[in-house]
Amino acid sequence: MARGKRILIACVAALLAGKHTRGQSAGAQHPPYAQMDRGAVDYRGPGRETSSDLSGNTGTIGILLPLQGPNAEQGRVLRKAAEQAIADENKSGALPDGRAFSLAVRNETGSWGQSSSEMMRLITEDHSLALIIGPDGNLAHQAEQIANKLGISIVTLASDATTTEISIPWIFRVVASDQQQSEVIARAIYDRDKRAKVLLLATTDHDGRAGKAALLRTMQKLGAEAPVELNVDPEFVDTGQIRDAVNSAKASVVVFWTDPLVFEELLDTVQGVPSVQAIYSSEKAAQAILANPAAGRGAGVVRVPVIGQSIGQSGMSEQVYRAVRLIAAAIRSAGPNRARVRDALARCTDSGDGSGPVFDGAGNLLAKPQLVSVNAEPVWTGSSSVK
Repeated sequence: MARGKRILIACVAALLAGKHTRGQSAGAQHPPYAQMDRGAVDYRGPGRETSSDLSGNTGTIGILLPLQGPNAEQGRVLRKAAEQAIADENKSGALPDGRAFSLAVRNETGSWGQSSSEMMRLITEDHSLALIIGPDGNLAHQAEQIANKLGISIVTLASDATTTEISIPWIFRVVASDQQQSEVIARAIYDRDKRAKVLLLATTDHDGRAGKAALLRTMQKLGAEAPVELNVDPEFVDTGQIRDAVNSAKASVVVFWTDPLVFEELLDTVQGVPSVQAIYSSEKAAQAILANPAAGRGAGVVRVPVIGQSIGQSGMSEQVYRAVRLIAAAIRSAGPNRARVRDALARCTDSGDGSGPVFDGAGNLLAKPQLVSVNAEPVWTGSSSVK
């Protein structure tokens, strides 16, 4: 009986407390007692002491690339860019302790779980001071978990911004996010024609879903008519179905948010539909024509959101080159210590224009993309202004 009374009293007290709270919320809103200034919060973890420095004769930068399968050609091109960056960095002189730079390359392609295993080998066997991960968003999330547990910087080429949403201090993204790209594309479409009929082609994989969600959010914010959506299975592309869907939608604008292979396979098909007046592409999809000058010949103009003043300053090859040079600059400043390399990356600046930091506090690239017209010309020259 006594226990029942205690429960009754507790319930009454809770109701009174709830009533009091509601009464307060109905009145003036009071500021919180204290607020955290996110800009003033700095990462201070362990491992900065010299006893945590890595030994060896080289300062190694690790990179995970597709070296087999359908994306092997892209991996070959990106590896060439990374090797060129290492060679250029070594021409600039040895590290203060006399080490030279080296590149460790591992294969992301294979059975389930291989990518994570290869990342671990880059860290534990190759003794990499930082890792570069390609444009696959799934791999970026795997790397994010490994980095957070082992304390190593990840520079990713994946546009999926959820890797940096919770401010994990080890992640740095050197490409424009899906949201940034979608804003540039959507505004360009509707600034030209408020009544544009848009068809969005997105693959059903992780990156296609993330990009599609970003573009739909942006169009909703602009008050634009929602695009017709067509989901494409990257493992089975039916060009006839795509042609019929574009015709049926009477689309004047087509946006690709796919992988490069799907984009390359469907570009001619979409371009051949009479109603289509303009084609836009995510940067990842457009690698098919940015990296391979023969891929889109005769396919007309495609507008791509990229970082830089011209197409010659963009493309995954240029981004890999830039990532290697940024990491190398951090190693020169910090020495062979992963935690100090992370700190140096967080405060690195772009020496090309001296405009300030490359990344914000969460590791997002601060530079904003702009639309560039592409007509299948090669874009990477093997040079970069980033030191």
